[in-house]
Amino acid sequence: MGIDVSLDTPLVATPAWLDRLAVVGGRHDWTWRQLHAASVALAARLPDGATVVNLCNSRAGFLVAWLAALRRGCLQQLPPSSGAAELAAMLAADGEPIVVTDDADALQLPGSDPARCLVFEPRPVAGVPDAALAWSPDFEAPRVELYTSGSTGRPEPQVKTLGQLVRGAQRLGERLATEVDGDWAALRAIVCSVPSQHMFGLETSVLLPLVYGVALLDGRPLLPADVRAAFGRCDGAACWVATPLHLRAQVQSGEVLARCHFVIASTMPLAPALAGEAERLCGAPVLEIYGSTETGAVAMRRTARDASWRPLPGVCIEPSGEGAIVRGAHFRSPQTLADQVEDDGRGGFRLLGRSGDLIKIAGRRASLAGLNLLLQDLPGLTDGVFYLPATGAPGERLILIHAGAPLDRAQAEAWLRARIDPVFLPRAIIRVDDLPRAAHGKLPRHALDAIYDAWRSRRAAR
Repeated sequence: MGIDVSLDTPLVATPAWLDRLAVVGGRHDWTWRQLHAASVALAARLPDGATVVNLCNSRAGFLVAWLAALRRGCLQQLPPSSGAAELAAMLAADGEPIVVTDDADALQLPGSDPARCLVFEPRPVAGVPDAALAWSPDFEAPRVELYTSGSTGRPEPQVKTLGQLVRGAQRLGERLATEVDGDWAALRAIVCSVPSQHMFGLETSVLLPLVYGVALLDGRPLLPADVRAAFGRCDGAACWVATPLHLRAQVQSGEVLARCHFVIASTMPLAPALAGEAERLCGAPVLEIYGSTETGAVAMRRTARDASWRPLPGVCIEPSGEGAIVRGAHFRSPQTLADQVEDDGRGGFRLLGRSGDLIKIAGRRASLAGLNLLLQDLPGLTDGVFYLPATGAPGERLILIHAGAPLDRAQAEAWLRARIDPVFLPRAIIRVDDLPRAAHGKLPRHALDAIYDAWRSRRAAR
């Protein structure tokens, strides 16, 4: 299918955009002209058609490396995390990838050949004429390889064309225009708390700016005080790209965000009560995205007031026996997602839970995602997740794994007992220093297995 992107965008370095701000709030501000000029210089250091692993941490560095790889016709790999094990597996699966980073200290590649790493310092390049910056991308060639989160198993690669990614940003932008008062594309900046390498972060912190010309705040604020400070560096209204974990921390801190125009949340289910509290503190709507690495964003809702989701323009979602069948122009279509959905009769749908998410204990069934969503409201819980050991034993029970201050077990069980069937009360509570969440907030299944195995070993030793 042909690309329908306008050629008047920052992506292709058209003159109308070149002198507008692209990245702000870092060591120095960047215009689109400077980003493209730096990408031309970096592209000259890349072999044509190579495989590039983009591990840049700064927003400006990622955009420079992203554009440079596209200009050279490279396949750009975006790892699910920066952990040494995940990177080693990715590098071993490909012949001779080139790791590009703007932070050598953050690079963890045990046993790797330093010659395969390209470390560069993103800095503006002057004196490059407009004609040298303009380019015509190949929109339909495979150019980007993302990875699923691995929350239900091993991360799986998903290859995208630039055209698919651009069309996805267009559909997302069209929906935002109907959900947000005023012209959302006139925002002064996007403040993003998720990494660019994740599908959600890629759509919001890379594709939206490249397609619509919205400036991006450099950095990735995580703590509530950091988020507030980030908004303070924005010259005017900004939006916040966050996960439910960031919103929960914001609500617990009571930090108020000034000049927040709207919030976009994704990567895990968001509780309506939490969304409502976040809206109160931000003074702006909280919009939740439904999607996957396979499809990108496919639906949106304002969680504090809407139980149903509305598909993005051009997207069709319908129930099937295996899950949800999703069709659209910005991904390889159709796709089957492991979520059970129900048509709401008004052009939208409700999520009923994941097909592989239903657990059965003592003859009772429940959605593990639904139980974890309930934990967002558990008093005294900083961060936690229900875990069901994969023993297959008929008498197996749930485990609550959490980080933060110790829980009062009696109080926690009393609170849960009033809201769930007693068979789903945790048999044990395991406290750890930190839950091993990836940068996008999800928990790999193998990491939870390791926590449980270590806990069993300690019990056995005692």
